[in-house]
Amino acid sequence: MNRNWTIAAAAIAAGMAFIDTTALTVALPDLRNALSADDSALLWIHNAYAVPLAALLLIGGSLGDRYGTRRLFLIGIALFGLASVACGFAPDTATLIIMRTVQGLGAAIMIPGSLAMIARATPGHSLGRAIGLWSTFTIIATALGPVVGGLVVQYGLWRGVFFINAPLAAIAFFITLTHTSADPPPAARSHRLDWIGACLLAAALASLSWALIDRPIIATAAIAFIALFYFRERSTPHPLLAPALFSSGQLAAATSISLLVYSAWGGFTYLLPTFLINSLGFAPATAGLLQLPSIVLIAGLSPFAGKFLDQRGPRWPLAIGALISAIGFSTLLWPGFIEHPLAILAPLTLLGIGLGFCAAPLSATIIQSVPADQHGLAAGINSTAARIASAIGVALLGGLASRNGTLDIPALAITATTLCLCAVPFALSFSPPTRPT
Repeated sequence: MNRNWTIAAAAIAAGMAFIDTTALTVALPDLRNALSADDSALLWIHNAYAVPLAALLLIGGSLGDRYGTRRLFLIGIALFGLASVACGFAPDTATLIIMRTVQGLGAAIMIPGSLAMIARATPGHSLGRAIGLWSTFTIIATALGPVVGGLVVQYGLWRGVFFINAPLAAIAFFITLTHTSADPPPAARSHRLDWIGACLLAAALASLSWALIDRPIIATAAIAFIALFYFRERSTPHPLLAPALFSSGQLAAATSISLLVYSAWGGFTYLLPTFLINSLGFAPATAGLLQLPSIVLIAGLSPFAGKFLDQRGPRWPLAIGALISAIGFSTLLWPGFIEHPLAILAPLTLLGIGLGFCAAPLSATIIQSVPADQHGLAAGINSTAARIASAIGVALLGGLASRNGTLDIPALAITATTLCLCAVPFALSFSPPTRPT
C-alpha cells in the first residue's frame, strides 16, 4: 500500500466531513432566514448529523475490521457525497434534517476507516507522525470551511456549503480505488456484530441531545438508555464496546481528555460565527477568515505534536494543549472584549495552539492502546469520543445564545475553561516513557 496516497485519501475524506460542519456554521444565519428555521431547528440541523455520527462510529469501525477497511471506506464516501447533494436541494428544514442524518451515517463509516487505513499502512513507531500529517491535511481542509462558506453565503448561495462535498467525495473515492491496495482476506468471525448495543447507544445520544436542546425531562430516558447500553455490553459475549477495554488506563485517560476538550471546542466553534456576525457586525466572509489563525496553528503544530508523541509519549503534549486551551477560553472574560472586536484573535490563537498539541496525540494514543486487529474499533472510539463531545458541547453551550444571536460570554468562558482544566489531570496520569539505560 502506498502510504502517501493512503494518507491523502484518508485526509480528504475526513476533511470533507469536517469542512461540512465548519462551512455550515457560517451559513446558519442565512439558512435560518431562507427556511424560516427557529433556534431549535438550527440545533437539530447540526445534531441530526452529529448524533448518528457519534452513535454509529463504533459499529462503522467494527464493520471495517470485519468486512474490510477499504471496502467500507469507499461505501462511506459514496453515501456521504450523495447525501450532501441531497442536502443542497432540500426544500425545507424537515428534509434537510433527514438528509443530514444520512450524511451522519456515511461519515460514521468513512471517518474510522480513514484512520484505520493509515494505521494499517504505517509502522507503529511512525504512527504518531503519520496521524499528525493526517491531522494537518484534514485541518487545512477544515480551514477552508468557514472561508468558502463565508464566500458562498456572501453571494446568497448558502446551499453551496453542501455542494462543495461532491467533488471532494469524487477525488477521495478515485484515489482510494486506484492508489491503495485491496483489503487482505478478513479473519474468520464466528459472532455477529452487536446491533442491539449500537441501537441503544444511538437512542441514548439522541435523547441526551434532545434533553439538552429543549426537553430537559427527556434526560431521564437518556440515563436509562445509557444504563441499558452499559449492562448490554457487560452481558453480551461479543460486545460492541467491551467495558474491559477501558481497564487500560491509557485508553480511559485519552478518551476522557477527548470528551472534555472537544466539548468545549465543539460548542464554541458552533456559536462563534453567529456571534461574530450578529454581535460584532462582521460580514460572513470576514467571520470565516477570522477563524483561520486557529486552524493554521492546529495544522502546523499537529505533525510536531505527533513526532513529540513518538519520542516522548502523550503526557506533556496533552497536558500542555489542555492548559493552553483553558487559558484561551479564559481570555474571553476580559471586560473590554465586546468593545474590541479583533480581540477575538487572542483566544482563537491560544485555542489553535492548544488543540494543535492535543489533536494528533489523542488519536494516536487511542489507536495504539488496542491490538492491530482492532484498529478500526479504536478509530471508532477516538472519533466517537470527539463527536459525542461535539454534540454535547453544541447542545450545552447552545443554550447560552439568545434568540437574537447574542451570547452570554462570561458563562461560555467559565464553562469551557473548566472543561479544559479538568482534562489536565488525565493528561498528567500518563506515565513518562522509560528511557533506555
